[in-house]
Amino acid sequence: MKIRNLYLYLALACFAAILAIFVVDGYMGVYDKLILTVQEREQVIEPDQWQQRWVKESGFGTSARWGEPIGFKYQIQNRTFSTYSTAVEATIWRGGEKVAQLHREDVIIPSFDEATLNWTVTAKDFGEAGLKAGEYGELTVRVTFGDVERKIILSYYPETPSYPEKGTIPPVPVPAPVR
Repeated sequence: MKIRNLYLYLALACFAAILAIFVVDGYMGVYDKLILTVQEREQVIEPDQWQQRWVKESGFGTSARWGEPIGFKYQIQNRTFSTYSTAVEATIWRGGEKVAQLHREDVIIPSFDEATLNWTVTAKDFGEAGLKAGEYGELTVRVTFGDVERKIILSYYPETPSYPEKGTIPPVPVPAPVR
C-alpha cells in the first residue's frame, strides 16, 4: 500500500507541532499582574509590561495626592502542571533604604490557578509628615516573589485647593489709576 501524499501529511504534522509548541510556550509559566487603585482610577500592569526595558530598569511610575490611600491588588497566575509556592513581600524604599514593610504572605497556588493579595498604602506608611505647597516626594514600592522583584515608583504631591471656600470672595487686584 502506497500513500500518495505522504510528504504533504508529514509537512502538515510538523507545522501543527511547531504551532502547538509556540502556543504552549507562550501560555505556560508563572505570571503576575498588579492593579493599582489611585484616585478612584485603576491602573493595570500586565505581565508583558514588566518585560519592557524601561520598566525593568527603573520601575513602573504613578502619582497620588498626599494622604490618599493607594490600593494594591497583586495577582499571581500559575499556568504549570505543578503547585507553585512562594513568599510574597511588599516593602517601601526611599533613597536605597527600607522604610516599611507593607505586606508579607506565603502563598501556595495549585496548578492552573491564581492567588490574589490585597494591601493598601497610606500616608503613615510613607514615614513623613505632610508636604508643603509646591513640594512633592517619591518612594519605591518593591514587590518580590521568588527571585522576581517588581518596582513601582510612587510620586506624591500635596493637595492644593483649587477653589475658594463657599461664602468667601477672593481678593481682586485693583488697577492703579491712570494719570
